[in-house]
Amino acid sequence: MVQLYSSRNVLSQTEALDRIAAAGYDGVEGCWLNFEDPAAFRKELDLRGLAMPQAHVPLEMLENEFGRVIDLTKHLGIYTVIAPWLPEGERPSSTDGWRNLGERLDLIEGKLRALGLRFAWHNHDFELISLPDGRTPIDILLEAAPGMDWEVDVGWILRAGQDPVRWLTSYAGRIVAVHLKDIRPDTLEEGWADLGFGESDWSDVFRTLRALPRLAAHVAEHDAPLDFSRFVSRWKIAHDRLSVLRRDRSFEGFTHVTLKVRDLDTQLSFYERVMGFREMFRLPNEDCSVFLVYLRINDRQYLELFPGAIGEQAPNPDARGYQHICLEVADVDATVETLRARGARMCLWRNDLSGIYEVNGTAITMGRDGNRQSWIKDPEGNRIELMELNLAGMQYGAMAARLSTSIR
Repeated sequence: MVQLYSSRNVLSQTEALDRIAAAGYDGVEGCWLNFEDPAAFRKELDLRGLAMPQAHVPLEMLENEFGRVIDLTKHLGIYTVIAPWLPEGERPSSTDGWRNLGERLDLIEGKLRALGLRFAWHNHDFELISLPDGRTPIDILLEAAPGMDWEVDVGWILRAGQDPVRWLTSYAGRIVAVHLKDIRPDTLEEGWADLGFGESDWSDVFRTLRALPRLAAHVAEHDAPLDFSRFVSRWKIAHDRLSVLRRDRSFEGFTHVTLKVRDLDTQLSFYERVMGFREMFRLPNEDCSVFLVYLRINDRQYLELFPGAIGEQAPNPDARGYQHICLEVADVDATVETLRARGARMCLWRNDLSGIYEVNGTAITMGRDGNRQSWIKDPEGNRIELMELNLAGMQYGAMAARLSTSIR
């Protein structure tokens, strides 16, 4: 689902709903922007087949307008009510102050629980900073309100310079939702980045998320996206990939097949017009001629066409059309280590691209498309590429761009 707060500066709420639904999401997380006319907003959700199982509700409203909060849950179908943050002037400065706040939250949790609803706290960075006695505000809040759940904002944990896995593990039984966003200080988006397009390694985070017993929602959020369609598209592509990759598997499957072709235009016409494949991108040589063209079969399988095949006729049937096999791996270092332990020797390409040759090391290199790779040969010399796809590389960037264009 998508946190609707993400769209506040770039789109109306209904425009955001259109793009969220078009991108293939099935739900949203609400915020104060959706509370003016909940019955009307519920109709907008229903028109697009979207649910709102949870929402951010200001603490002031929870304490002073509890009846209105309950009306919101009924109209919008909200099950989990989440306290989103505290303005700076309202944040306690001592352990006792945070404990008192936790006791207030405990009262709210009890009232919601009596009505069959859940209550959670959403963190920023300030709850993770140690107080003079060494304790953190989030520890104190969760202790003082033992029935309250936690919506972990992984982006704010990263922003605080801390390890998300440590927090996810420490409170595994209390976590019911996570906000997944990345950080990148050099962006024009207040230091935030789309999931997988920042500076963080997400593999351990997703492995930990899979083990959380009560986790019910992965939430897409970006505090300041300049392009909302880009954000929801990239997030979905990255999330779908990170959710299935497993480091305990050596291989994830085939990514592409490569054909060396003599007449690129004719071949492109056939694969696009007849087969229905779509060109995703092409890479140039230094002289600006075409090095390769990448055609999409689906979001995880591709066909590469390399121009420059020699000869008037196709090779004999035993070699017709084949160039190499590529296998996607979650961790190329680990996979190469496993293969070498089994006796494989890794390979590098000759400078003239006439073939690959065995070397003693790992032969891990960075490809032109921004992905790490290594190569091996089978006993008959067939070439096999091992590719660790980079979320910020050309393949996943093209996927996100395609989805972003389709929902505008």
